[in-house]
Amino acid sequence: MTPVPLELPLRPSEASQLGNLILDQAERKPLTDEVRNRIAARGAVLHLATITPYFGSLERDPVHPSAYYLAVDGAQGEPLLLYLALATAPTSSIFYKPLLIGRTRRANGPEMVINAVPFGPSDRENLAKFAAQVNTAFLPRPQGSRTAIAVGSLQPQIGLPAAFAAFRAILKRTGKNLAATCVPPGDVSAADVCFAGLWAAIRAGWREGYSASARIDAVPESLPAFSSFSIEPARDLPFTPEAFDLAGAIYEFSPDEIAQLTARFAGGLKAACQLHETIRQRRSALKASRPFDLELALDGAGSFTTPKELLFCLHWLRNRGHAAQLVAPDLGSADEPAGNLDELAAVARHYQCTLSIRGRAGYGPAVLERIARTTASRLHYTIAGELASRPGYIEFVAEHLLG
Repeated sequence: MTPVPLELPLRPSEASQLGNLILDQAERKPLTDEVRNRIAARGAVLHLATITPYFGSLERDPVHPSAYYLAVDGAQGEPLLLYLALATAPTSSIFYKPLLIGRTRRANGPEMVINAVPFGPSDRENLAKFAAQVNTAFLPRPQGSRTAIAVGSLQPQIGLPAAFAAFRAILKRTGKNLAATCVPPGDVSAADVCFAGLWAAIRAGWREGYSASARIDAVPESLPAFSSFSIEPARDLPFTPEAFDLAGAIYEFSPDEIAQLTARFAGGLKAACQLHETIRQRRSALKASRPFDLELALDGAGSFTTPKELLFCLHWLRNRGHAAQLVAPDLGSADEPAGNLDELAAVARHYQCTLSIRGRAGYGPAVLERIARTTASRLHYTIAGELASRPGYIEFVAEHLLG
């Protein structure tokens, strides 16, 4: 090994042990979760003092099969991405100017080279490169028809790794993937949440898919990798009087009702369409081909959302080519959701839309089980702020939503 510079964040000898283990177990075979778990089990006996490896993150270089990436923490807890490769493989073409950790000759093979680059929540360029060029499975995806619990932590670099640990435990116990993140109300930066979620997913080895949502009122200068954008409408739009038959319930709109709904929601729905179209165009210009969800946020209206209001908004958006995939009605601030939750869920289903519910501390087991029954377990349930930091709270909600 080369001499150890004082500024190195970890011991080259320990990095060499990791590299030998990975090359011994992963070379010339598909890199599966079974292989990662086997490496993790054998890595547990290495007694590393200056490296904390996250074996779930292990990936093979997309071009050079004898080169691997592994997320680790260094001696002082600094997050790093190791590049472990046989000397016959060139330096990573993805991450430039890495720090050389060491070169060593393997006991039963050719020389090995180990480099490192910073890989924390603030190292956005490195995180984006890893997700885009090494494995896109770590990028957020639209929620689709699955149930999700969206966690919005006020300290995302702490709360989101804990959330993915909880999602892993739920997946192992129930076989259900509930993973989602969101931007909590307050002064937390949307980009900070986005990249902290990506960082946490990579280190957790979360390739099963998760959604990431942000509530916006204008298109940001940059578009982080969110899979859902939540838009709150305001006022002014035309609507043709119609009668709607939804699961046996008839909804008719009089001219006066249409005028009232138009006065309340119109301009905001137009603005939502414009914002949605702008996001589409910006993502297309960036060659971001992955789809994303539109969430209609009605939960800031200050009064209970009625089924007619929900139908009016969803119908208007769909007819103009901007159908919402999620909708958040206002269910009130009490410890019990509005009594019309069944009707709201029926309207959402008619428009192939997932109901989005903001969790409250007062929602106990009976309320959560009612929500699960009403929505047929197709919902987006948000845990944000202080609730997101409660130990065991994600598991508690999941237990009663899944039954």
